[in-house]
Amino acid sequence: MNEISLGLLFSLTGVTSITEKGQYQAARFAINRYLQQSYQLVRLNTIVCDIRSDPDECVRQAEELAKSGVKIFIGCYTSACRKALLPVLERYDSLLMYPTLYEGLEAHPHVFYTGEVPNQQIFTLLLYMISHFGPKVYLIGTDYIYPHYTNRQIYEYITQLNGEVVGESYVSFGQNRFEEIIKDILARRPDAILSTLVGENVKYFYRCYYDMGVDPAEIPIFSPITSEIEIKAMGEKYGAGHYGCASYFQSIPNRENEKFIAEFKKFIGEDSVISSVMMNTYIGVRLLLEAIDKTGNVHRQDIFRYLKGRSFKAPNGVLKVDPNNMHLSRQVFIGRANHEGQFDLVWSSDTEIEPNPFFKYNISLPKPLPWMAIVNIWKEHSGDVLIVLDQQSKVLFASTRAQQLLNIGVGKKVDSDELRKNFNMIVDQVIHHHEPLRVLLGCSISDHSLLTHKNKKKEKIFQFHTIRTKNVAYQQTLQLAKVAAGTDANVLILGETGTGKEVLARAIHEQSERKNSPFVAVNMGAIPKELIASELFGYKEGAFTGAKKGGMKGKFEQADGGTLFLDEIGEMPLELQAYLLRAIANKTITRLGDDRERPVNVRIISATNRNLKEEIAYGRSFRADLYYRLNVFTLEIPPLRDRKEDISHLVTEMLHELYNQYGQGPMRISNDCLHQLHLHSWPGNIRELKNTIERAFFLAFKENEIKPEHLCLDIGQSGNNMHQPYKKIFKLKELEKEAIEKALQKTTSAKEVAEMLGISRSTLYRKMKQFNIKQQ
Repeated sequence: MNEISLGLLFSLTGVTSITEKGQYQAARFAINRYLQQSYQLVRLNTIVCDIRSDPDECVRQAEELAKSGVKIFIGCYTSACRKALLPVLERYDSLLMYPTLYEGLEAHPHVFYTGEVPNQQIFTLLLYMISHFGPKVYLIGTDYIYPHYTNRQIYEYITQLNGEVVGESYVSFGQNRFEEIIKDILARRPDAILSTLVGENVKYFYRCYYDMGVDPAEIPIFSPITSEIEIKAMGEKYGAGHYGCASYFQSIPNRENEKFIAEFKKFIGEDSVISSVMMNTYIGVRLLLEAIDKTGNVHRQDIFRYLKGRSFKAPNGVLKVDPNNMHLSRQVFIGRANHEGQFDLVWSSDTEIEPNPFFKYNISLPKPLPWMAIVNIWKEHSGDVLIVLDQQSKVLFASTRAQQLLNIGVGKKVDSDELRKNFNMIVDQVIHHHEPLRVLLGCSISDHSLLTHKNKKKEKIFQFHTIRTKNVAYQQTLQLAKVAAGTDANVLILGETGTGKEVLARAIHEQSERKNSPFVAVNMGAIPKELIASELFGYKEGAFTGAKKGGMKGKFEQADGGTLFLDEIGEMPLELQAYLLRAIANKTITRLGDDRERPVNVRIISATNRNLKEEIAYGRSFRADLYYRLNVFTLEIPPLRDRKEDISHLVTEMLHELYNQYGQGPMRISNDCLHQLHLHSWPGNIRELKNTIERAFFLAFKENEIKPEHLCLDIGQSGNNMHQPYKKIFKLKELEKEAIEKALQKTTSAKEVAEMLGISRSTLYRKMKQFNIKQQ
């Protein structure tokens, strides 16, 4: 019988131990049930590590185990610990079963994720919260990766849901005083609070909230984290009336869950409670052990191959391992905590929600209006009865008047035909919003204005420093940039060439506390490979032939106290990335030819037009650990073709700037010109638009208005080219695919193939993925 070692990485002490002790017990229970089977094929050696809520401690202990041959790890509650562990997993080709809800934006090839992702949990919470309590939300979280990344997505979702973030606060791990924050919450008058606090923070916040006399019926706290475990730790009365959202609650009413609870309590203790992260741990361990048993080994690829697409029944319903991203499809529930420390279920998804860790919610409000918009509009009128039903005629929303008159509530199934007899409806329509919903609205007055109410607001320009946009996606990026400017965290800006990445980097610098210190920009793609180290870190006198007398400061030292902007970071050679990583991690640099470390206080903003995740996953041309250091905040700038609503005001700004510079010239552009500009695809983005307008400005220098004849020919003809046949394009793609396949027949080295074709490795990997070409 083979012996297999499992490394359990849980914080049995530390600020998150309240939650992680429960996960540890759930892992023990799953292992115990496996050992009770009579047919197990492997002998387990379980090694328990107390990582003490510390990413460095997590890495240290995991690396020791990996060196001794451990290939399977379980745990790492915080995202900070998980991200810190990823390079270790890559280095030793190990697997992590991560059993905790997290911020998404990740599908690492060495991780099996059994926790919920935002599209399953956060998005669900927001929908319920806004529809039942109102659009104004206050965000509070612990100051680390998960809350920051999650709240970034909340900003995206909430704008689309016609909601508003009225305040945002972050606290350090273990903070126990919340009076000032709660005063701020009350002053901002939110409809609800969304908490991503973890560990001890949860206990102290809820207690302070209760002690200050805030009524949960007026301003409830919603949390994807606060569960039966945290409520037991804080005291049941402090959690009562507040809401949680998870794929498991102990109160789920089915026989399988009741049986599981009885067996678990028999193993752990009758006074124990079970939370969703404990269930996620239990499920993950059972699946891992089953896969190991069936495959007979601990090879990551074999385990994943067995698990992909696997469906199974659990105490919380049917779950399925998504074959594309190794997350779980699952049913999701919302519960309201009661005075016994359990949750009364108020909503369930009925069916499994597929995991989408890279979920982006985009909605253009349809006609008729989405039901949440109708609810909000109705509040401004004198309606008596408002009901929203799903496909099965289950009530999703019922106004207070509807509940009083018709004795119905959320979750109850009703006969909609019977409802029609009880009141006069001015709306009875089916809308399409994820799934068909039926909206019933009754009024006791003759005002039918709701039917013709237009929920279209005039497009507003959002401004961040000198950057202005009407585009919703870019507005969300700028909102996040505003948040990033208030921190010292590193920022990674993504965007095509010419979209204005350096402009955004400068705006963040100018809006930060470093604005009075240097902003130093370095284009990594423009520096010869052999000079990059001396450019960044400087050199000592005599370090090499031709070295300047007295030496030279590098860009890090030049930017000391300010911001260092590393443009085209993806062009940095792999062998030099370790030096950059060390400088960022240690906040020190060493000049070439010197042995003295020099401290530097620099905020790093980097930018790229390349897909670094692909480079990490396929090309190995970018270090994962450097990527995660740079990528605290990710800001994506949409290409100009996706935000053509900005062209008009961008052109106006450019013309004003040119007029002020030269003292004369056209100040206007004709509508025909604007139409042609909107037809163009703008592969060069803002930079191309600026060059186009500048040329047209000089061609129309003696006139008052730019006309179509002043635009360069390819712009003017772009509209006519749009409907030409695509036959030639398809032939070109076929030629590209054929060239790559022929090159791969001659050599399996990606580097040699790229050199043969005259393209970069990142372009090669992108094309291979596009044409579905497998490397031998």
